[in-house]
Amino acid sequence: MKNNLIATSIFSLALAIVIGSWIISNGLNNSGAQAIDDEENVETAQEKLLLTQSELGDYLGITEEQVQMFVSEDITKSVIPYVKIGEEYYFSVKAIDKWLLETRVLKVGQ
Repeated sequence: MKNNLIATSIFSLALAIVIGSWIISNGLNNSGAQAIDDEENVETAQEKLLLTQSELGDYLGITEEQVQMFVSEDITKSVIPYVKIGEEYYFSVKAIDKWLLETRVLKVGQ
């Protein structure tokens, strides 16, 4: 009788461990897959530190040509904060947000 009780207890414990491991593994796989999908499908400008001119246009809701009107070759005279790496202009999301908060009425171009 004692041997049957020990065998039943060991079997129950093993079954509980297998079921618990399966539940944990299933939960980890689902959350990992969801995180990968989120990274691949939903990358917003807020998640990036630097934006290209076209990304900045999308972020501000203007065209890339309109973004170009804000940029001056001389960064001290530029209307909008940027970083130039090689021939490309990059814009810090934090600096752009700060610039938007500090900027009053602004007329560019015509």
